[in-house]
Amino acid sequence: MSDVPQLSPPPSTSGPMVLQVGEQRFFTSNDSLSRSDYLNAIASGRWDSNKQADGSYFIDADPEIFKRVLRFLRHGIYPLCYDNARGHDYGTYAAIQKQADYFIIPELVAWLKQNQYIKAVTIKAFAQIVESGDIFAQTKEAGTKTSYYPTQRTVKKYICPRGLTPHYGAWCCDEDCKRAQGMRRMSMRIVSSCLLWF
Repeated sequence: MSDVPQLSPPPSTSGPMVLQVGEQRFFTSNDSLSRSDYLNAIASGRWDSNKQADGSYFIDADPEIFKRVLRFLRHGIYPLCYDNARGHDYGTYAAIQKQADYFIIPELVAWLKQNQYIKAVTIKAFAQIVESGDIFAQTKEAGTKTSYYPTQRTVKKYICPRGLTPHYGAWCCDEDCKRAQGMRRMSMRIVSSCLLWF
C-alpha cells in the first residue's frame, strides 16, 4: 500500500456553489467568483479550511454588503448606493470597498477609491419664479454641492384700468383701456416676488 497521500478531486464547476456569509446563504458558480482571487481560491479547492460539513463555504462577512459585491462579480454591475432624499450612502461605499479589498477585487476597489459613483448620478433641479414666469433649471453631478439663496425684491406692476389680468403693461392695453383710464395717472401696485439665486 502506498504512503503517498491522496489528493481530493477538484470541485465540480458545473453545479452551484454555496457560500455561508454570516447567517445568510448565497448560491453562485465558480465562474462568478473568478474575478476575486480570494474567492476563486476557495472555489478551486485550494483553501479547504472554510469548508463546512454540509459542503458550503463559510465566509465571515456582512451579508448585506457581500450581496452588492457578489452582484458585481456576477454581472460586472458597480454598486450604486443613492437615495433621492439622502444622496450617496458613503458609509456603505466604504464598507463595500473594505470587503472588495479583502476579497482581492482590484477593479471594484479602484472604482470606489476614485469615487466613480458620483459620476453615475446626475441631478436636475427646476423652479419657476411666480411673478415673472421665468424658469430656473440646472443639471449637476450628484456629488456637487450647491446652495440656493431665495431673495425678495419689490417691483411696481401696471394695473389695467379695466382690470384685465392679461394686460401686464401699458403697452398691452388697447384704446378702450386708455379711454377708461382717461386723464388719470397710470395705476401701479407694489408686489413682492421671490427670486432664486445660485
